[in-house]
Amino acid sequence: MTPATGARVLVVGAGIVGRSIAYYLSRAGARPLLIEAREGPSDASRASLGVLTHFSGGQSVYGLFIRDSHAVHGPLADELFEETGIDVGWRSLGGLDLVVDREDEALVEAQWDQGRVRGVPVERLSGADVRRIEPSLANEVRWGLYFPEDQRVSPMKLGQALLEGALAHGAQIEYGERLLCIAESGEGGVVVETSKGRRSADHVVLASGAWTAPLAASVDAQVPVRPVRGEHGCFGGAELRHVLRHGGHQIIPSARGTMVGATAEEAGFSTEITQAGQRALRAVHTRLLAAPGPLRSQWAGLRAKPKAGRPMIGPLNEHPRVFIATGHYKNGVLMGPLTGQVITRWILEGQPGRDMQPFVPER
Repeated sequence: MTPATGARVLVVGAGIVGRSIAYYLSRAGARPLLIEAREGPSDASRASLGVLTHFSGGQSVYGLFIRDSHAVHGPLADELFEETGIDVGWRSLGGLDLVVDREDEALVEAQWDQGRVRGVPVERLSGADVRRIEPSLANEVRWGLYFPEDQRVSPMKLGQALLEGALAHGAQIEYGERLLCIAESGEGGVVVETSKGRRSADHVVLASGAWTAPLAASVDAQVPVRPVRGEHGCFGGAELRHVLRHGGHQIIPSARGTMVGATAEEAGFSTEITQAGQRALRAVHTRLLAAPGPLRSQWAGLRAKPKAGRPMIGPLNEHPRVFIATGHYKNGVLMGPLTGQVITRWILEGQPGRDMQPFVPER
């Protein structure tokens, strides 16, 4: 990529997606400025366990985006460690999709059939074989699928390393600054109103999760994305070796304990933890593990859920200098770095370098 020194880009939102965009822009010679309403991990980062799910094998534009997103993380982890000295926690753990009762059977059987047709690396294991490679599992687990290519990264460490890398390459960040609206947008650039006054830039990227919808509406653009709360828990007891999946939930090993997530709750922008959320997490933990331990901590975050199930990545129709990068829902950590690469190329070279039609923001 040819460096475009001097390009001024305002990135709104310092989650994994926003930091990825700032990282790749700054490496390419641009001058990104990140603004974020508060310090610390974003609501989306808090909603993630950092599981990098296996590639589905599909050849659709979306399937290939997932495949290429998955492939970015190992090399990026090495790159960030070399640049910043931060171990982002990338590990190739392998994952198990588990069958406990008849309700699970049809879904997991379909995954097995699909995986074989598409050439996805996957093994079918009996209950005894599943417990042989993951001794902590309960006897009620009947069988499962093993996906050897499943990975995990720490969202907090990845976010820290992306930001430090971006700053080292010339990016800047302003905390305590909130975007209020886009005031002007034209061939000469973009002017925005923030809580600290007016700012101008050549391009603006709204990487602000579910808050993107009202911000885009300030220029009459409809970006249908909404917040979905996800609650997680950290339990003591079992020492796991793999990523476990069952009924839309995941259990992963970590240095802090066994992490269980996540609920999916329509609660607006609330990040309060609930007793109902705790009961749901405890039920998953108790059902899958032979010796479940006590709940040590519980937290919640927000995922940006888009209309039509695909991320929203690209410029607005009537405002080509205003880019959207949101709606990754459960795959923000997985897709964030590739989103950063695509947005960087799109801004600096005028085209994304791949088919992005399924990701148009206004849908």
